[in-house]
Amino acid sequence: MKPIFSPNTSFTFKEKIAKYLLEDGGVMNWSVLNKCILMLILGSSVHLIWIIWKVFVLLSPEVWPWVNLPLLKLQLEMNILMLAIFIGLIYPCSVWRKKAWVQQYLPYISVGILVISLCRDGYVVGVLSPATMITYMCLLTVGLVLFSRKIVYCALIPATLFLLVCGYLSVQGQISYGPLFYLHTMPYQNMFWVLTMMYFIIPILITCLILFEILLSQWRHREKLIQHLSQVDPLTNALNRRSINYCLEKLERKPSQSYALVLIDLDHFKRINDHYGHDKGDEALIQVSQILSHMIRDSDVVGRFGGEEFILILNQSSLEQAQSIAERCRQAIQQVALYSDVGEIISITASFGIALSSHSVNPQQLLSQADKALYVAKACGRNQVKCYQEELFTEPKPC
Repeated sequence: MKPIFSPNTSFTFKEKIAKYLLEDGGVMNWSVLNKCILMLILGSSVHLIWIIWKVFVLLSPEVWPWVNLPLLKLQLEMNILMLAIFIGLIYPCSVWRKKAWVQQYLPYISVGILVISLCRDGYVVGVLSPATMITYMCLLTVGLVLFSRKIVYCALIPATLFLLVCGYLSVQGQISYGPLFYLHTMPYQNMFWVLTMMYFIIPILITCLILFEILLSQWRHREKLIQHLSQVDPLTNALNRRSINYCLEKLERKPSQSYALVLIDLDHFKRINDHYGHDKGDEALIQVSQILSHMIRDSDVVGRFGGEEFILILNQSSLEQAQSIAERCRQAIQQVALYSDVGEIISITASFGIALSSHSVNPQQLLSQADKALYVAKACGRNQVKCYQEELFTEPKPC
């Protein structure tokens, strides 16, 4: 069980893109006005797509029998007007963002105009058409992710009532259903209608899928960060005590697996803090943690067990192997080059206590044994490695 991220963690291309786009300035972390700008740009794109379709229809006499040309021309003018409004709203959202009235009212205005324009066009192509339904669902889901419920529901509740009323009146024959089209056959038997629905649906669907992928990537990234923060010590990036206890619980459920525990305590650490300052103490802890992480195998675990105390869990290790690893760590710590603010060398050493697992000893008892070995190492002058051996520790002696 290793920390999720470390200074040397390598990211895949997708993770790098997500990290670049999402870590600090992700869509979910944007201000409300920045989200409004995003929605206005997307809304402008939708209206531009509709304008292109309507211009194509006007230039294609062979499809005129299937469309209401006077309404089409009116809708084209409305789409151009809405496109101009959306582009115009981007200006105050970006330039006047610090004004109180912009922050208070423009989110409602922007989302409201977008929803109204889409619902109006949804009615003219049919309130139950695939394009209208998909647009409505995408607006609802993306809107609830990006904006507060109040902003979204203030626009969607009236829009929903509008679509329901239009649908009911269409069923009652009081208004035309999908007045933009003249359909003499079943809709799905009309290739022009089917291709039109696909033309409307595909851009909206692709855009929303991209947004969802971005938002989902950010959510997963946040989950990893939260998990990372709950597992590691924020200063040293070693596992924290909670994670170490979890590792020990897992080992307790596998009594056949042999392992060694190594407790490490920095010698005279309080003196470093008192004489050179806590920043030098923190630097010493960071360097020691890095040394321990480089010295152990990939299957092993390093954690910060207390203030200046670390722990190693060496999996599938004999007592001799554990002693060898501990000795290499001790020598590496002793060679750490740490200097005070005035250039004085700060000496860092550590004492090690080792205990080897057995069938009759649970992890907490093994911790106690390693602690006894550590006590002997400190009592014998510090900066050395001691191994727990039952016959020698029945009545602990300093040396």
